[in-house]
Amino acid sequence: DGALIIQVFDGYISATGLRIIEPFGLLPRLYAEVEMRHFDLGQLTETFSFGNITGFIDGDIKGLEMTGWKPLRFDARIESSPGDYRKRISQRAVENITALGGGGASAAIQRSFLRFFEEFGYSRLGLTCVLRDGVCEMGGVEGVKQGTQGYIIVKGGGVPAINVIGYNHRVDWEELVSRLKRITENNLQPVIK
Repeated sequence: DGALIIQVFDGYISATGLRIIEPFGLLPRLYAEVEMRHFDLGQLTETFSFGNITGFIDGDIKGLEMTGWKPLRFDARIESSPGDYRKRISQRAVENITALGGGGASAAIQRSFLRFFEEFGYSRLGLTCVLRDGVCEMGGVEGVKQGTQGYIIVKGGGVPAINVIGYNHRVDWEELVSRLKRITENNLQPVIK
């Protein structure tokens, strides 16, 4: 009848409408509406060895439905939080974001003069996913110019700035999850204290 609230990465996650059916059965089911606010991207990206991104993000997962602890359907959106704060993204984070959709954009960065910069400015970043039947319909913070099929994941701002554009609108959920796992596993490095 209330909300489950977890504070993490200097922000919070709130789950409402939470229902768990047969949690210890053969096929447990979960339903929820999830809201996350003001996550510190610096802490988040450092924790998961993704590359460095400064700033904050908000997100919503509407209509989350899971069976056997695997998502069946949801409408998800993450986007930079409103406000005035430092917005920088490292080249490694850009490469990891582009690796989710293939290496074309990453290779273009490495061949251009942009490879001499360690980090870039951005004005907005975000990603959407509508999961149905094992396929994620992807989107970004906005579409690109008329006549092209892409969507902007990272919109450049400041100097130097970079845009990250996604072109795959339909992505298999299991493939997307395995790409995320590969990226974070490949970036893990031992911490020596």
